[in-house]
Amino acid sequence: MIVLPLISTPMNDRMTKRYAAEFLGTFVIVFAPVALSASARSPSGDPSLLSAALISGLSVLAMIYALGPISAAHFNPAVTLGFAVARRFPWKYTFPYWASQFLGAIVAAGAVTLLFGSGAGTHVPSNPAFFLRNVGTEVLISFLLMLVIIAVATDRRVSSAVPALAIGLTVVVGVLIGGPITGGSMNPARSLGPALFAGGSALSNYWLYLIAPPIGAAIAALVYEAIRMDKDHAVGAPNELLEALEDIQSRP
Repeated sequence: MIVLPLISTPMNDRMTKRYAAEFLGTFVIVFAPVALSASARSPSGDPSLLSAALISGLSVLAMIYALGPISAAHFNPAVTLGFAVARRFPWKYTFPYWASQFLGAIVAAGAVTLLFGSGAGTHVPSNPAFFLRNVGTEVLISFLLMLVIIAVATDRRVSSAVPALAIGLTVVVGVLIGGPITGGSMNPARSLGPALFAGGSALSNYWLYLIAPPIGAAIAALVYEAIRMDKDHAVGAPNELLEALEDIQSRP
């Protein structure tokens, strides 16, 4: 799988850095909660839902501050899809973003496996037989996350200090709601990494996390675009990339 461009041009160099940022950011937001889950096995570990929610939200918050200026901090294939569906991110770059995100998640889960052993941080529905409840939960919490993301990340009037806080807190809310039911994934990459190393029920139930979060994110993006009041203030994610593509397409 080729993720990074082979021809060195100014645009390709910038895209390489964006793909690297997506890889690193996704690595961190997957490594943190999965490592916490693994360390919770020790006598002094903390296996609580609140801890899982906080570390998930705080790691996302930190990575948005750290890497958002480079790649717009998607770190989630469902979010990238939402931005693309809403035409806030070029479709031609979605696959490389997805590849970088999934690779970051797999490497993060592999690192945790090397350090602590396999089986930590997997997402498995508490009752796989409750099909509608499981799908509905992941769709709705992913809808909530994407709604907040597109609202704070694609309006030029929003202060740069706001997105990380708003998105990080929304991740906490999503994990607290979905944790007891589905694990509160909201992110296909986050669920795939640990599932690949754990196998078993984590892998057989992965379809839920591959399908439901993108559905919720796509619906949220379209809903927000439909109710957006001031389209003149709307921007892409990252906006520089979208503007460059639009400029190329508008040339005779």
